[in-house]
Amino acid sequence: MRIKGILLATAVSLLATQAGAAPFDLIRIGDRDGFGFSPTAGLVAASGVAADTNANNLLEQTEFLPDLNTDGAVMPSSGDDFDNRSAAETANTGTLYGSGFSDSGGTTGFEWTDLSLSTSFVGPNFPDGNPATPNEPTFVFDFFVASGDIVPGSTLFFNLIFGDYGVSPAHIDLIFATASSRTVGLTTQGGGQDGLIQAATAILTFNEVFTATAGGWDGFLQVDFKVPNDPYTAFDFVELSLNEIPFEPAPEPASLALFGGGLFALGLARRRRRR
Repeated sequence: MRIKGILLATAVSLLATQAGAAPFDLIRIGDRDGFGFSPTAGLVAASGVAADTNANNLLEQTEFLPDLNTDGAVMPSSGDDFDNRSAAETANTGTLYGSGFSDSGGTTGFEWTDLSLSTSFVGPNFPDGNPATPNEPTFVFDFFVASGDIVPGSTLFFNLIFGDYGVSPAHIDLIFATASSRTVGLTTQGGGQDGLIQAATAILTFNEVFTATAGGWDGFLQVDFKVPNDPYTAFDFVELSLNEIPFEPAPEPASLALFGGGLFALGLARRRRRR
């Protein structure tokens, strides 16, 4: 009995250690909040349909930035400029989302999210100080992941949610710590899709993002959005993740517990019926 008790205690201890661990899942600049628009009820797209087409209170890919002055267009000098940033995002010190990493001090780009990058923007604290020209944001990921918090060789995804790309050309430059780079092409929104929210994604190799260092891995990626002619764009968030967008959010722990309890009850009911 004593040996069984020791084994049980050891097992519980191991499970507690694993549950408390936070392996790397993603690092995100900007919050996934639909460009800061909430609630979304009553917001309409330039076409006149609901901006939040599935009515889930979150503006996301395949939906639309709102036509705030309801004149049938999303554009500068048309009452559609917005700034939904938090004070921290405005100061470029927003929260990094995800787990299993620590910021190395060089991560930037929060100030470019949740506002219209418009040539008619007149609000304070505009990111590049020159709203009269098309605005081309830069995001930098600079972080550390400890050994054991990520499997070496894991596939990574670059994910970006942006809206209202309608004037070509535009592309995204991904620049790595080795100074090598890759280009991600973009597609303009189609006719009748003014304000369309899109997702850009690219598969990255482990060695493009991570460099071995004492105790783990240094992660680095610079993201340059190149859009020299478009006078109005917007960004919700950009991330490095083990999952590709579009994705379904993982169930919360409480939901998993309820799901597990439901399975147990179902199994118990079946066992009773057999008896």
